[in-house]
Amino acid sequence: MTDKNDLTLLFTGSEINANVLKEILEDNQISSLVRNDMNSSKAAGFGVSFGSEANLYVANKDIENAKVLLDQFLKSFENK
Repeated sequence: MTDKNDLTLLFTGSEINANVLKEILEDNQISSLVRNDMNSSKAAGFGVSFGSEANLYVANKDIENAKVLLDQFLKSFENK
């Protein structure tokens, strides 16, 4: 993807929503990274996951386009 210093946090929420949003971004040629520290520590044997909250990062150069797609994604929940 890119250097971690070139990434911006776009979204924090459920891992499911983060992965759906990641697919939407990829469909629009925007690379992203989903990070779930709770699952990482659980896999390493350091803890138990009580929820599955994840962070989704995008490259700084793509942040404006990613925000537009994020807004559309979040608005899709309002119509339900």
